[in-house]
Amino acid sequence: MAKKKIRLGSLGTKVEVIEQDLRSEQELDDEAESWVRFLGSKLSEDLREVIMEMMLGFTKKMQMEMADDLLEFAYGHVVHTTGCCSADAVLLSCYKWIAEEQGFRFVIK
Repeated sequence: MAKKKIRLGSLGTKVEVIEQDLRSEQELDDEAESWVRFLGSKLSEDLREVIMEMMLGFTKKMQMEMADDLLEFAYGHVVHTTGCCSADAVLLSCYKWIAEEQGFRFVIK
């Protein structure tokens, strides 16, 4: 896999960014993918694709949990957390996008 290097300058400090695309090396669980595709009546195809990409890199068990949590939010506006910071950060982003597409504002207090 080729790496793309970019040099950025910010406040006198040079930062090197190495861009990679490792998505093809990750797998989405077939069942989790089918659950996210089930959201077809509630979400746009574009958002479903983004959600599936957000789930890459997690274990199959975590992907299934996330898919289930996203279904519950899309259909019943029930928020679940996993206790795993990285999964919860993804879920919160997805909850916000789903709410936006469904026409309401998702705010955590």
